[in-house]
Amino acid sequence: MAAKKKTPPEPEPVGAERPAHKSGVRRPHTRQPPDYRRRAVLASVALAAATTAFKANIAADYLLTERSQFRVTTPDNDENKTAANRFPGKTWYLLGGFGVSYRDTGRKLAALQPAMNERAPASYIGYSNGGIDIAQLFIAIQRDAYERKLDTVYFYGDSFGGMAAVVLASLLVENGITVKVIVMGSSPSSVRDVLDPGKEYISLAGRVVPYLGLLGRLGAGVWSGLSNPNGQGMYEAARSGINSSLDQSSNSLILKTTQATFLQAFPAQYDGHIPRTTGIGLMYDPEDFIVDAPMAIAGWELLFPHNPVFQYDVPHTGHASPEIHPDVYRTGLAVVLDKLDPPPLTSQPVLPIF
Repeated sequence: MAAKKKTPPEPEPVGAERPAHKSGVRRPHTRQPPDYRRRAVLASVALAAATTAFKANIAADYLLTERSQFRVTTPDNDENKTAANRFPGKTWYLLGGFGVSYRDTGRKLAALQPAMNERAPASYIGYSNGGIDIAQLFIAIQRDAYERKLDTVYFYGDSFGGMAAVVLASLLVENGITVKVIVMGSSPSSVRDVLDPGKEYISLAGRVVPYLGLLGRLGAGVWSGLSNPNGQGMYEAARSGINSSLDQSSNSLILKTTQATFLQAFPAQYDGHIPRTTGIGLMYDPEDFIVDAPMAIAGWELLFPHNPVFQYDVPHTGHASPEIHPDVYRTGLAVVLDKLDPPPLTSQPVLPIF
């Protein structure tokens, strides 16, 4: 029997559909050639965004650093005007702490002003964003004293500000101005009193964070807030740190570096020319987590062995936080002043004897 001859399959007509897969579903073609042009566009956009953020952070830090004027600010309110009339020739100067902005220094003054106004009108000093410079601070105070015809000064040093107040007070005394009282609000007497290792970290990170963009600033803000809660809860402390890191009025990174240098060298800057009549007020939380309160108190007593010294505890307030615990601090300041600078006795009318 002859074998059947196989006939070749007929060619598939153009446009005809191929039979479906055995499963009945046609497999789509999944591999596409890479779209290099699209990737290049996305990469260039990302690079441009990163460059813009980088430049914006540089510009912001440059702007902060350029704000280099020292400023003495006296709030123009009725309480200060009344105090100026009651106590002519006198004033308070509040000096802020490590890296504290003008705005936050003003908040501290607002919390303490009612107690301050029982002795004098109240002013605060913002440090230069170009760095801590005692000579320039002294010139700013001298100019203010001349314009307001001042002859008597009270100092409130908030944390680091206590050190600056001591040096400034000595210079003012040499130039004929009486320094009645210096109040230390959680002020270390030397770098040995400082417990918070974060200050060195913040000083170092401060020079790097501006180049890390928004996330870097947020991270540093959260860290600084949580490490220095000042009696706040975790959420409030973190939010406060973030607000500070994004605050364009905050003091510059150069200031923090020079403050750290000043902190390391104190009390070598003090020349001992404060008279024995100047009262030294000490206000501390015994459980302060940034400054060792007993060591700081002992340090100030050693530095001023002949001056009247009075200590008042502000427990459970954290570190240098009159703006957070105003009632506690106002009460403490009033007690300190009554001890170191008693108000003048008012004359009592003499009653006739019958």
